[in-house]
Order: sequence, then C-alpha cells, then structure tokens
Amino acid sequence: MIGNRQSAGRSVMLTFCSPLCKGRRGFTLIELLVVMAIIAVLVGLILPAVQKVREAAARAQCTNNLKQIGLAMHSFHDHHKLFPGNGGKHAPGQPAVHTFANQLWGLGDPTLSPPEQSGPWTYSILPFVEQENGFRANAPGRYSVSTNLYLCPSRRRNNPQIAPAKEPIFGNPQETTGINPWGKSDYAANMYVCMANAERSAGVLVGRLWGIAEISDGLSNTIHVGEKGFDPRVYNTGGWYYDEPIVCGGSGGLVRSGAAIYRDAIGFNYSGFPWGSAHAGGAIFLFMDGHVRLLAYQTPGGVLHALLTPRGGEIIDGSDL
Repeated sequence: MIGNRQSAGRSVMLTFCSPLCKGRRGFTLIELLVVMAIIAVLVGLILPAVQKVREAAARAQCTNNLKQIGLAMHSFHDHHKLFPGNGGKHAPGQPAVHTFANQLWGLGDPTLSPPEQSGPWTYSILPFVEQENGFRANAPGRYSVSTNLYLCPSRRRNNPQIAPAKEPIFGNPQETTGINPWGKSDYAANMYVCMANAERSAGVLVGRLWGIAEISDGLSNTIHVGEKGFDPRVYNTGGWYYDEPIVCGGSGGLVRSGAAIYRDAIGFNYSGFPWGSAHAGGAIFLFMDGHVRLLAYQTPGGVLHALLTPRGGEIIDGSDL
C-alpha cells in the first residue's frame, strides 16, 4: 500500500509539473536580433546627444576662461595703467631657452616692470588669476608654472607638458636647458595690441604697450585674446611649434594676427598666424571691453582684420559677424 501511494504521489507530481515544463521556452534568434537592433538604435540616438552636451559644456567653460582672462587684463591695467605685452627681451642671467640659437626667448621675471617684462602676457597676469605664488616663485621653479585657465577643455590637453629636445611632429629643435615641464596655453593675444619688447621682430610686433585711451576703434570693437588653432597631433607632445610655453616671451606661440579662423585638423595651416579652435562653428574671442563671443570660421578676412586693428578707423557691419 505504501509503495502504491508513493508511486501514485510521484505520478501526481509529474502530472502537476508537466504543464509548467511545457510552458518554458527561450528567445528565438529573431527576437534576439530585434532586441539588439533596438539597443543599437538607442545607442545611436544617445551618443550624439551626449557628445553635444559635452561639447556645450566645454564651450561654456572655454567662454568662462576667456571672461576670467578679460577680468585679469583689466585688473592688470588698473594697476599698471597699461595692458601687458608679449615680453621677449632675454634678461641677463636667464637660461638660454630657444627653438633656434638666434631666437632666445625672454622668461617671466617678477622683478621687471611691464615695459621691461621679458615674459609674455600669460605670465604677467598670473597674480590676477590667483597664481601669485607661481608668478613669484624662484627660478627655475616658476618656469614650470601652469594653470588650466589657459586651456580649452575641448582639446583635453595635458598641462604642464614635458618638452622633448626636438619637436616630434615638425622636427624643430627645442632647447630647454634641462628645465621641465612647461605650462601651455590654448589662447593667444591680439598681436596688434599685445606688443613685444624684443630687440628683434621674429614673428612678433615690436613696440610700446597700449592703454585703454589708445584703443580709438573702441574696446567693444577690438579683439584682445582668442583661441589659436592647432594640428591635433601636437596637443600633448610637449612641442613648441607655434605653441611656446606661457612663460616664454617674444615668441609667436602666445600671439596671433592672422585674418583667418580655421578648425583644428591634421595638416593645420599655421602660416599667417591664424586663429582656430576645436569647436564646431568657430572660435571664441575676448574683446577688450570684456565681452566674449564666438566668431564663425566663415568670418570674412576683412572683418576679422578690422576687429584686430585697434586704431584702423574701420566701420564694422554687425551683419558680417
């Protein structure tokens, strides 16, 4: 009797389980392919949106960087009654830092007055962007000062960077006298208003510094600082090709004067000291009154030149911007 009950129990259990077992099944291949296709479509929709949001954030940060630089420029002017220059005169006792032997760059020196300053504008305004310690640090430590305020986040560059003995992409020599690393800048000053005190005119305008009263075209109509263009291959090589460090005065790496704006690209055309950026649509510029705006890559050369010259007397049509 017991055996029969156990046998019957097992029979009942099997009968009770079998409908569930019959109801179980996996996904078919077609169903899996449909799910994968839906996921791929969603990823395709989401990634561009994420990239747009990231670029918008980078552009906003770049705009804010230039606004902070504008405030520093005017604070410098309030203190010295002049805007900072591009430096350049190699001071006695400074290391012989250069790209070619006949081009000794001046280096930032906290003891020099603005007209005699051997370092460029990026060094001169350091005390006004909360970098007083770097500005006054003893040499050679101060030659490695850096701040991400001078970098556009769209390029994701390292800062500071180790400079090799030879520029990796373009092959130019780089004499660092053993000093490393060096701070970088994605921004350049308008060469027409950021003069150099160099004794030679190797790629930079040489002349006295400017004050507000001398900008007769109007501060709101004159560019002060803007983004400079690059070949993306040099972003993080430590090279100095049109990109000398932020303490090296008299070089072409921290000033621009060209009447053209190009987007970063392999084979970037550096001739003529053009402006440029990694942003879609154009490059961002700081004007001498402190306002910041994007100028399109298609901005006519004549209009851009008029915005660069501080005393040209040009009439600028806003529809061209």
